[in-house]
Amino acid sequence: MKVSREATLVAYRAFSDVAGKGAFFLVTVLAARRLSQSEFGVFSLGTTLGWMATVATDAGIQMHLARRVATAPEDAPQFLRQWLRIRIMTSAAALAIGAALLFLTGIAESFALPLFLFLVVYLVSGLIEFLHYFYRGLSRSDIESTLTLWQRFGTLAIAVLVLALRPNVTALGAAMAVPVVLTLAWSLARALRLASDAGGAKSSVRVASIADIRAELTREVLPIGVGIVLSALYFRIDVMLLQFWSGTNAVGLYNAVFRLVEALRLFPAAVMAVALPILCRATTTRPLLGVSAAVTAFSFVVAAVLWFVADPLVPLVYGERYADAVPAFQVLVASFPLMSLNYALTHQLIGWNGHRAYAAVCAIALVFNVALNWRLIPTMSIDGAAWSTFWTEALLTVGCVGALWAGFARPGASRVTAAVTL
Repeated sequence: MKVSREATLVAYRAFSDVAGKGAFFLVTVLAARRLSQSEFGVFSLGTTLGWMATVATDAGIQMHLARRVATAPEDAPQFLRQWLRIRIMTSAAALAIGAALLFLTGIAESFALPLFLFLVVYLVSGLIEFLHYFYRGLSRSDIESTLTLWQRFGTLAIAVLVLALRPNVTALGAAMAVPVVLTLAWSLARALRLASDAGGAKSSVRVASIADIRAELTREVLPIGVGIVLSALYFRIDVMLLQFWSGTNAVGLYNAVFRLVEALRLFPAAVMAVALPILCRATTTRPLLGVSAAVTAFSFVVAAVLWFVADPLVPLVYGERYADAVPAFQVLVASFPLMSLNYALTHQLIGWNGHRAYAAVCAIALVFNVALNWRLIPTMSIDGAAWSTFWTEALLTVGCVGALWAGFARPGASRVTAAVTL
């Protein structure tokens, strides 16, 4: 019965991710076709900067929340209240800093407003994702899946309308903010009700002082956050480096094919959303081996097929002007099995409290990625950025396996006692 439920959750999560990411992918395709190549470059920069800001403001909080709720669901109300307050504060700070940089310094000049709007969209989406991890900790990824479908298809509908009637990047950014705000409002109310239902009569969580919260942030949360931020940087810093060396048009080309590869990550992401509580509670590597084998085998098959059909596929999806991005797409596709395997390895590292080892591996990967991009992008442009991604993923695999093998993450490792402000 339990296996059947988990399989159903994985299937529903996979379906919602495929449909949801597919909906956003259609927004990207429509934007590439309806906006000028320069405006599509702004769209690419705005979504990338927004995503990085979201990762930075999370700072590991959502993964820590999911891990704590998975191991002590009776304390879910206290965990949610504490970390939700902190998560809202970090998002508000990022929005204020972003506004100051864009409008007061004149860094983005005429593109300040659309970049700010995309920052809003992604920061609000980050709060929604925070609540998704709360659902995952309670093994209620079905709620996350349903909300993903509503939000992404709402975004698609409003984006199609705007791009049909007024195809400019500012209007698109404003339109995309509407469904995420509505989704956050509903999800917040649902999460608070669910937390109240899950809370036990007797909680092991004591009222916290500021010093208690600071200690938990330092020991448990920030190492995860540092690792995630470093991971985000090595994963997408190539867009910034391409802008510096090759210009906005190259950013548009690379972002277009990178979005295709991002869409491929739906299945491993769905599996990990359901498997996270299992990996956190595991006392052997057997669950990790099973999950890793499944996602990696799936990824090899998909990558092989897409590598061979890349020549007709990219122009078919984006138009003939994106044909030059085919070689970069093939290299990124070859990276996909490594990306999928790394999903499982990094989740297990964090689930077993190996967050410091995770942060160290990501730091090494970032330095390696920047050095490789520095070497390859000036001569190979987007192809060099793709090869940098491939070799960085390979390095991350070696680092994670080494950390697990050396015992930097152990099942049953001691966990900090929660301290929660009620």
